[in-house]
Amino acid sequence: MGDVLLDAFLDTLKILPFLLLMNFVIEIIEYKSKGLKANRILKGGGAPLLGTVVGVLPQCGFSVVATELYSERRIALGALLAVYIATSDEALLIMLSSREGVVKILPVLIVKVCFALIVGYSAFLIEKLTSRKALRDKQSGERQDADGDKTCSSVDISVDNGEEKVGEEHAPHGSDEEEDDEHAHAHIHGCHHHSIAERAPIGDGATKKQKAAHFWRVYMGHPLVHTATVIAFILAVNVLFGVVVYYVGTDRLAAFMSASEYAQPFVAALVGLIPNCASSVVITELYIVGGLHLGGAVAGLCMSAGIGYAVLIRRNRPIKNTVAIIVAMYVLSAALGAGVTFFSSLIA
Repeated sequence: MGDVLLDAFLDTLKILPFLLLMNFVIEIIEYKSKGLKANRILKGGGAPLLGTVVGVLPQCGFSVVATELYSERRIALGALLAVYIATSDEALLIMLSSREGVVKILPVLIVKVCFALIVGYSAFLIEKLTSRKALRDKQSGERQDADGDKTCSSVDISVDNGEEKVGEEHAPHGSDEEEDDEHAHAHIHGCHHHSIAERAPIGDGATKKQKAAHFWRVYMGHPLVHTATVIAFILAVNVLFGVVVYYVGTDRLAAFMSASEYAQPFVAALVGLIPNCASSVVITELYIVGGLHLGGAVAGLCMSAGIGYAVLIRRNRPIKNTVAIIVAMYVLSAALGAGVTFFSSLIA
């Protein structure tokens, strides 16, 4: 049991530097650019590609950072899914550490990267089209309200020579413009209780003590507090699932996944759902020794997103959105694995 606690601590410690560094970087971008550059980078057309690239790196800390950003709607859904699918956690390092793993790593990486890009950009386009449709419906409803009620405050009407002239339509309260402006002054991690005045640039006449306090509050305090909160939760989850895996046993997990060839993707994807690096370790080692086919390995490793799912459940709201993401990840990963298995059987 002592080894379980030590492993949980070490797994959490691996994430800490990445999470802390990303929080510092995001804080600086948010403060210097008022969030506008961060929004363009994290929600723009390159976001799924960026998510795929960072997901391939053998570190599950990026899935945690992506989940944190998505929970505050500062990253596109396509980017989040791309990170989840591309994330390999411990798998890449394990494969590189053995001769058999090096030979088998290339097809897994190719499938994961291609699938991450396809799903990421598909979700990105669907999200864009849906938001545009919702905006058009909202504007259409406002125009209908304006036609029915000439006293509507969103439209200026003036009379000239007996003719009505409709003035420029003002952005309604709660519109995208106001929301973007509000988000530009809000803390990127959703710490909306930090006022604009608190984050305003300090005057030239400030004392050294005031400047030091301002520097700590803006660049150090918020990232450190936020990182500490997330890390504490991650440690608790790692301990919990470490104990579960300890009592269940990796041998039983391996036996559970070693089902029939066509059932492997669905079973392996279930194991990949476990928010702990143990899932990717078992899947990878079983794949290297031949106990798991390519389809099962792809399904399990595409589903495996490290501690990301636990943070998603903890932070993301509404809960139905969280459930939809996890279910979609499972269906997509299992379907991909089944497709790879079927295709492999045809060419075998």
